[in-house]
Formats: sequence, structure tokens, C-alpha cells
Amino acid sequence: MHSLRPKQVDFEKQWGVLQPTIINLITLVPVKRQVWNDSFSDIYEMCVAIPFSFSQELYKALESALQLHLTNKTEELKAIDDLLLLKNYYSTWKIYLEGAFYLHQLFGYLNKQFVKDKQKSDTLAQHRPFIHDPNPMYEVGHLCLEIWKETLVMPIRKRLVDLILQAVSDDRKDVAINDKKIIAGVIRSILQVSNGDFGLQPYVKYATYETTFYQQIFEQQLLDLTRKHYSDVAQNLLSAFSPSLYMEKIIEILAQEEERSETYFNQVSVNKVIGICRDVLINEHKNWLEAACPEMIAAENIKDLRNMYLLLKPIPSGTQVMTREFESHVKSKGFASISNLNGDNIPALFVENSIQVYQKYSKMKSQVFEDDVDFTHAFDKALQSVINSKDSTKTPKAPERLARFTDSLLRKSTKALSDRDLEKKLDEAIIIFRYLEDKDMFQKYFSKMLANRLIMTTSSSMDSEEMMITKLKQACGYEFTSKLSRMFTDIGLSKELSTKYEEYMKKNNLPNLPVPMTPLILGAAAWPLSMPQSTSQEKNTNETKFILPRDLQPCIDGFEKFYGDTHNGRKLSWLFHLSNAEVRLSYLDKPYVINLSTHQLAILLNLQHKDSITLDLIATDTGLKNDLLQKNLATIQESGIIDVETKDDQQIVSLNNKFTSKRMKIKINTPHFAKTSEKAEAESVAHTVAQDRKYYMECAIVRIMKTRKMLKHHELIQEVITQTRGRFQPDIAFIKKTIEDLIEKLYIQRTEQTDEYQYLA
Repeated sequence: MHSLRPKQVDFEKQWGVLQPTIINLITLVPVKRQVWNDSFSDIYEMCVAIPFSFSQELYKALESALQLHLTNKTEELKAIDDLLLLKNYYSTWKIYLEGAFYLHQLFGYLNKQFVKDKQKSDTLAQHRPFIHDPNPMYEVGHLCLEIWKETLVMPIRKRLVDLILQAVSDDRKDVAINDKKIIAGVIRSILQVSNGDFGLQPYVKYATYETTFYQQIFEQQLLDLTRKHYSDVAQNLLSAFSPSLYMEKIIEILAQEEERSETYFNQVSVNKVIGICRDVLINEHKNWLEAACPEMIAAENIKDLRNMYLLLKPIPSGTQVMTREFESHVKSKGFASISNLNGDNIPALFVENSIQVYQKYSKMKSQVFEDDVDFTHAFDKALQSVINSKDSTKTPKAPERLARFTDSLLRKSTKALSDRDLEKKLDEAIIIFRYLEDKDMFQKYFSKMLANRLIMTTSSSMDSEEMMITKLKQACGYEFTSKLSRMFTDIGLSKELSTKYEEYMKKNNLPNLPVPMTPLILGAAAWPLSMPQSTSQEKNTNETKFILPRDLQPCIDGFEKFYGDTHNGRKLSWLFHLSNAEVRLSYLDKPYVINLSTHQLAILLNLQHKDSITLDLIATDTGLKNDLLQKNLATIQESGIIDVETKDDQQIVSLNNKFTSKRMKIKINTPHFAKTSEKAEAESVAHTVAQDRKYYMECAIVRIMKTRKMLKHHELIQEVITQTRGRFQPDIAFIKKTIEDLIEKLYIQRTEQTDEYQYLA
């Protein structure tokens, strides 16, 4: 039992007892447990001895013992043949490293009470260079490695490094290497002594080491060897292979080198070695590879493009040419797919062809370019250019085509799609919608067509309509679809209002209407409805307004009274050109039910009490004139219900009493005004969109200025662009013009500073 009380110590005698144990530990000769325990006591007693401590002497004695031991080992290694040097070095190192670990534990008290205090003193002396100790004090474990580095590694470093580099070179040349573990261990030993790590931690932790010594004696030579080797490899491959085969070979070489480097080197060296390989094998010949890129893109050579991407991606700005060529190729294919579209259903062809391009090159972007952000941006930019392309009139066609495509999907049809197929088609429409720059123009077309479907009850299903609006809301936000949602609300409220009207009539004992009627009360703010536009021919005549048939007038008068009593202050404007009716024909071989528009009904009611009548009398009775009258008359004639003939320069309209049909219900088509109607609609939409954009822009500018109070011109422009980009692509000149208008209206004003605006409350 040893006492902890300090006492006088005979250092030479006690060191003589301790020294053999130290040599046994450093050489891994077994030490008895009692000797191990007594050694702790001996070290403690020397450190706390009185009248003065022997810590300094103990530290120096240990240092000398280790130097002597390693000097002998160095002489032994110098005498060994090169074939066995690495093996013997590594075995000696493993023993020494583990022994250093035990010594560090044994001298724990010395480390704690002497070495760390000395290190603190050195730290404080850093700002006093004249008294700073040039010989740093290491903890025992670190000291072991420092002595190994100076006493053993430095004298044989040239042979050691040459043998390592020769082994690495042989491995690169596919010469069989049997001692890869030894080579890796020798390299790791250089790294450990560089950092002073005597522990037995896994190799992966060495990635953050201080590596100065490692770099000086080994890494730089390794990197020089790597550059020379792969420069020679590159020259040989360039002269023998095409770009395609060259890339395949380089990918194979890089994989092998990365595996080799992971086996042998520290992670810092791995990154540098692979970086040199990429620089020598790829970057220095990038122009040669990029010259083959356009041909590979044009041929859509997936394998070669994938290899090129993998090789060029790690290089800074390495894929710029590829992204540019990819964007150009997608544009070319996209424009080719939507140009010169012919047929009866151009909107469907436009969407289907655009989706084919999208799906094909989206798949290519994912499989070849791993959805890389640069290629994704190039892909989106190309699709945006294609979809928003304009004709010779500088008018975008995509918004109208997409709206007509969705209209054909959501309208009742004999070729109805299944719910799954319909949703798939609507998803495709949303893909195109996301690329639209003029989303507000699409909104105008879509809302007009939705209104027509809801009013004419031609929607395939309300669920499908709501599904489409939900998808638009997800793509563009609530504000974009607020009016569309209000249209659905109005339809539901109109049904409730019809029920209340029936209850009103019963409550007031009013007679039944001569004709059953289902009115739709539609809010003017949400519904894009207006009176029908006159044709140019009609504008040159003294036309009269449409005259409602007398049989329908009581229905209108009765409902207006009811609505006026229940909704004070509201005004009803009847849109007869959007109304339709069902008429039963009872004079033929069997009863038929005819569905037709109100204009067509007004024409047909002229034959209710007579079999024939002149066209002039019909025009007087209905108020329909010229093209509008002729078109409606022609559609009724096409159904076969009436005949039209000319007698004495007058057109005579008469019932066809021989009419017969297999169907009991017959739908008479509404007149289609062909190009005139579509052109007028396009002009109307363009005008409305221009007005809406002006108001939207003004609101955006006022909103920004109200929040920011004062703002520079370029900052205001950028914020306006950001806020309006979701609806349309704003033009800088348009923004400037709107700013000037708001200045005139005294919403904002210029400040005394250049290009700055101030909000006026």
C-alpha cells in the first residue's frame, strides 16, 4: 500500500526501476499487473517529490529512452532490403503505436500536472516572443510520435516514400499488389505523426487532421506522380478513341482511382487526387468533348450524354455548353411540334404535341441529367419559349388554345372520357398552364367558356369543373380562381331562388306561368357576359333590339316583380342570346322535343298558327336582322323542320310537314359565326386583358408604395415584376407608363433625389 503523501525520492534509483517497464511497454513485452501498478506510483512519487519535483527530469529521461530505442530500430530498418522495408516498417509501427498508447496512460499524472501546465505557460508567452520556449512541450503520447517522426521517419523518408509511390504506380498499371493493407498503413502512419494522434481511432476520422508533415514528405510527390501518369494516359486515349469511347474509359478509370485512393490515402488526398484526374483527363480536353455535344444532343444519344454529364458536372461551369445545347434542342423540337398545325381540333393537337415534347425531354432531363437545376432551368426556359410563341400578329395563341382544349374536355360529348382519363388530360393542361406567360388571358377565355357551359348546361359534370378549378387554384392561388368559384356559387343560388319563386307564386295565389321558366341570376362582377356584338354589316343598318315572343313576356314580368320585391335596388338585365328553350312539336308523325336558342324559338313561333310566312315578317316580329337572322334560320333549316324557298324576290319560310326522325329529342345547333366570331372574341379578350392589366398594375404599384413609403425607381420596377409575374409578363415600358399615370393622379410623386418616388397618403 503506497502513501500519497509527498516524500524524498532517489530519482536515479527509481528511474532505473521504471525504465525497463517503459521499454517493455513500447515493445509490447508483457508486463505483470503488479509492476504496472507500481509504475503509476513511481511516476506519482517523482512528480510530487520534496523538496522539489522531478517532473522535468522524468520527461527528459523518457524522451531520451524513446530516442535511443528508435535509433536502434532505425539502424535495423536501414539494413533491410527494399522488398521488405515497408512490411517491417509497418509491423514496427503497429507495435510502437500501441505501446505509445499504453505509455500515455501510464504517464497520465505527468501529462496532467506538468505538461499541461507547461503548455498553458507557452500559450501565455505567445505574445512575448523573446521568452517563448522554441521547443514545445507535448503530452507523452504525442511525444512518442514526434520522436518517431524525427528519429525514425526522417532518416529513411526518401526510401519509404519512393517505395509507396512505386506501389501506387504499379497498382495504376494493373501490376498485382499483395500488401495493399501495409501500404495504406504506412501512409496512415505518416499522417498520424503529422497530426500527433497516437490513438487507435478509425481511419475515417483523419479527414480533419493537420497534415503539414504528411503533405511535405508524401502528398505533393503523390500529386505530381498522379498528374504525370494520367497526362500520359489521356494522350494515349485521345489518339486511340472517339469521344464516346473516351468518356466510357475515363469513367472506368475514375472509378478505379477513387476506389484505390479510398484504400490508400487520407480523404484530403483522395479529393486532391480525383481533382487532378478530372483536371488532366477531362478539363484539359473539355473543348474536344464539348465539340461532340451538339451531335449527341441532336441524336439524343442517352448513354453518351449521360457519360458527358457525369464527367463535366464536377468541373466548375463544366455543363454550360450542354445546358445551352439541350435548351436549343428542346426549343427546336418544340417549335417543330406545334408549327403548321392543321385539322379540325388545333387546340387538342397543340396541347398533345406540347405534352409529348414535355414528357420526352422531362424524362431525358431526369434520367440523363439527374434533374440538375441548370438543366431544369434550361428545360423550363425552352418549353416557355415554345408554348408562348406568337404568330405574325404578335398575338400569343397558347392561352386561347389551352382554354378551348379544356372546354372540349369539360363539355358534354358523345366520346366522354373516364374519370381517370379526364383527370390525366386536365393534369396535362395544368402542365401547359404553368408555362403560360399570359395566364390572365387564359383566365378570360376559360371564364367565358365556363360561363357558356354553366348557362347552357353543357358541362360533362360539376365535379369535373370543380376539379379543374381546384387544379388552377393550386397552380396560381385563390385570387386567380375567385371569380370562377363565384360562378359556381351563383348557379347554386339560382336554383334556390327558383324554389323561392315557386313558393312566392303559391303564397300569393298567382296563376301558373304560361311557359315553365328556370332563371339564372348571375352577378355581373363575376360573369364575363355581355350583349352580342353586331357584325360590320349590321352596324350599317338601322337594326332594332331583339323582340321577346309574346308567349314569354308574362314569365319575364312575373319574375321581375318577385325579384324586385325580395331584392330592393337590384337591376336585372336579360341576356336572351344566352337563353334556350324546349319546344314540343305535335303536328308530325309523332311528338318531338326540340332544344333550341331563344332567337331560334322566336323564329319558329311565327309558324305556330300558319304553315308559311315571309322572312321580312319574321324579321319585323323578332327584331333579328341580316346575318344574325340568316344564321339562325339556316340552322333550323339544317335540322329539316322548315323549308326556305324564294318566290317573287321574297324568301318564304314554311313548315316541313313530312319531317321525321328516329330520335325523339332533337338539338338544333346555335349559329356558328366562324372566323368573325372567333376574331371578335379574340379582340374582345385582348381589350379586356389590356384594361385589367392596367388596373392590376396600378393596384400593385400603389400597394407597394403604401407599404414602403419611399422607393428607388429600379427597386419599384423589380417589386412590380415580382408581384405581377404570376399573372403575366410585365413590359418595362408599360410599368413606366403606369407610374407616370399614378403621378398624374397624385397617388405618388417624385422626390428631390434622383429616381425616387414617395407615396402620397
